[in-house]
Amino acid sequence: MINHIGTVCLFVENQDRAKAFYTDVLGMKVHEDMEFFPGSPTRWLSMSINGTATELILYVVDENWEHYRGVVGKSQAITFDVSNMTAFIAELKAKGVTVAREPDVQPWGSSAMIKDSEGNSILLIEAIKA
Repeated sequence: MINHIGTVCLFVENQDRAKAFYTDVLGMKVHEDMEFFPGSPTRWLSMSINGTATELILYVVDENWEHYRGVVGKSQAITFDVSNMTAFIAELKAKGVTVAREPDVQPWGSSAMIKDSEGNSILLIEAIKA
């Protein structure tokens, strides 16, 4: 039986820059930040949101993941559920975040698109609660 989604990988070029964006700008918490092995040029860097079970891994493309090099800076189908979309977008703009698509209000709720520090597109969704 599957209990929950464990991790979602987001491929980045610079882990420190991405870590700063996801912690300082989006307010995520670092769950783990450690070397893969002694002397490794990359780290296992996992982020969490309010103690949720699913973690976002900020992963640098290396020789083991070379086939993912082409997805850095492109939409990787990551969606964040948000509250108060209008206020959240205003807060992100004040922090200098690029809003690629302004909130689009629909009968089911609203969506917007932002860019992270690496140029990845992140879809923001605020669903109307029934």
